Amino acid sequence: MKTQHIILAALTISLITFVSCKKDKDPTPTEKSKPSDQAGSNEADEAIEDVNDVINNKIGGGAGYRVASYNLPCGVVKIDSNTTNAQGKKVYVIKYGSQTPCGYEYKSGDVKFELINGNKFSDTGAVYKITFINYKVEVRANGQTVALNGTIYVTNVSGGYVWMPIVNSSVTIVHKLRGSFNVTFNDEVTRPRNYYQRRTWSSTGGWAGLTFEANGDTTINGKIIAETGNTYEHNFPYQTEIITPLRWSNCGNTWAGPYVLKTGEAKAHAEVPNISPVYFQVEAGYKMNSPTQTEPPIKVNDCTSNAYKITVVIGQQTTTQYQMY
Repeated sequence: MKTQHIILAALTISLITFVSCKKDKDPTPTEKSKPSDQAGSNEADEAIEDVNDVINNKIGGGAGYRVASYNLPCGVVKIDSNTTNAQGKKVYVIKYGSQTPCGYEYKSGDVKFELINGNKFSDTGAVYKITFINYKVEVRANGQTVALNGTIYVTNVSGGYVWMPIVNSSVTIVHKLRGSFNVTFNDEVTRPRNYYQRRTWSSTGGWAGLTFEANGDTTINGKIIAETGNTYEHNFPYQTEIITPLRWSNCGNTWAGPYVLKTGEAKAHAEVPNISPVYFQVEAGYKMNSPTQTEPPIKVNDCTSNAYKITVVIGQQTTTQYQMY
């Protein structure tokens, strides 16, 4: 039915598939063939990852522990640090070049970050501010764009740098994210995003034991929430509930991974007039032999995990399918 199709399209929202460890995530052109609510949050997460790369390698000296020379993140043409803020700390501006291809994308605009509490980024309780300034990502294949403007505050709850668990398995790094930004699509439609997230890095020993976990960090109506906002189509309010934290593990022996999403479950609730409930639920940790297999995938929650179980509920109608990562 047409109404069902519209609602399903509106529910293509972010389920915070964070890739702070993963480096091989170039999407295909068909995956980004039309505007998607997920795109805005995905691009925000990529920019936050770039900031972490700069802090933990260039500023925090992580390159030596990574046993690899540090290069600027993809799409970055330079980093300015010519000014200071009210706290007397350097203000860093990551500048993206629109003519520098980054996989299937072009990136442009600025992402600024600055320490606003603490003497250094690794201090316990240190807070740094990330500001998106017309940060735009364009899909090369079809010209679709999303532009971000707004601010996210990152609190280093534990202290330390994210590479530290690699050399000391007793160290766990925890970051708390709070902030709001607007996502503007190429048709000038603008929608808000609000982040309430907790991110954790730990290791049982070296790169092979490294794990990354993403969770919500606020409670709304008894649910652990990681993100709220409004959908691209029809402007429906939504919130993303984390039922089980999403947890990636390094299934290789070096910094390159691969990093596999073994466990995690999230549910995106939307407020749709005259229809209740409406939600999109994703559970990670299944194994599929091929995208076209007919038998139900098995749940493994290990390094062979490669698929989600996706459940869509629209009023009294429920559908279930499986999709490879």
